[in-house]
Amino acid sequence: MAITIFFGLEVPAEVKAAKPALARAAALGLGARNARRPVNLVFTGGPGIKALNRRFLSKNRVTDVIAFNFPPSRIPGADWGEIYICLPAAARQARALGHSLLTELLVLAVHGALHLSGMDDNTPAKRRAMNLKTASILKNYSSGKRESFSIPPRPLI
Repeated sequence: MAITIFFGLEVPAEVKAAKPALARAAALGLGARNARRPVNLVFTGGPGIKALNRRFLSKNRVTDVIAFNFPPSRIPGADWGEIYICLPAAARQARALGHSLLTELLVLAVHGALHLSGMDDNTPAKRRAMNLKTASILKNYSSGKRESFSIPPRPLI
């Protein structure tokens, strides 16, 4: 896998231990065609993701995940994109949706990877399709494993 994980803040030990699972979830979200492309998965806090959201998307608020595709490069092995996940936002959403922090982080890793692969969620129909794809990927991910994922419907905002 070509997923590199960075922590821009202190994270719980369970999150550090889940690096292989998070990288695998992101690779599955990228799909077979893109899974070997170098992608950074960056965990950040509220101020960091808010600054990215403001600078690149003109939205002055904290969000859960932002994904950036990079322009094509002539340099072999150059990063293809980055996925930023806001750990505090993920923790709030996990509590609100009634599942574990790890489950929420896996959802967001897949969600960000789907964005890099070309999916969008800017309409309710596209959001629903993206949520269904995320749930399907995580269901297949957990097949035959101890973990199981129950992904409740995601808000449309």
